[in-house]
Amino acid sequence: MLCTYSKRTLFIFTLIVLISCTLALSVKAADTNTLSINVLSIKGTPLNDVVVYIEPVGHTLTKINKSTLVVGQQNKAFTPYISVMQLGSDVQFNNQDNITHQIYSPLGKNKFSLKIRSGETFVKNDFSQTGEVSMGCNIHDWMSGYLFIVDTPYFAVTDNRGAVNIAIEKTGKYKVVVWHPQMNEPDNRISKVVEINHSMNLTMQLIKKMDDIPTQENEDDFDFLSDY
Repeated sequence: MLCTYSKRTLFIFTLIVLISCTLALSVKAADTNTLSINVLSIKGTPLNDVVVYIEPVGHTLTKINKSTLVVGQQNKAFTPYISVMQLGSDVQFNNQDNITHQIYSPLGKNKFSLKIRSGETFVKNDFSQTGEVSMGCNIHDWMSGYLFIVDTPYFAVTDNRGAVNIAIEKTGKYKVVVWHPQMNEPDNRISKVVEINHSMNLTMQLIKKMDDIPTQENEDDFDFLSDY
């Protein structure tokens, strides 16, 4: 009889633990809401490789998303053309070509200039200001790329479907910003304030045609092939 009672007690205890764990996981999952954003052109077609970031309105953030961002130089072009990171992260410039690049950005507090020989990498971690960092190469003047720095952990670049999914851990008002250097809007961006208290979908559509992205190709036959 005692043995039967013990088994029954153990079963009830196990059941209570499982229910408690399930409820705890449900509460934790409920605290995170996913904002699914689709970015469309003026014609309604998906826009890929567009920066999307989300800033709080009237409240602060504690989460950080600092990591090492890799910006490559391959086939005499920046890869990717646009990168985004949170302020304070490291940037690893990685020269995958068999020639030297002289990478630079000429404007603002984030301006820099550095030489990277073939196969070398350079880690830069002293960017001090948010916003766009336009990049070029002093040796190959057709090369262009952009690093965009945000002060929020909620950011992404749209995929081929023009979509991003960003998990928001705290409910409240947020400003959703879409940025691209070829966007014909003030500061090359559009934005919208939304209330996030559940998972939701949002479509951001441009009202003006974007400029063409410059082709990163040498129009001349001449090129620097030495070590420089």
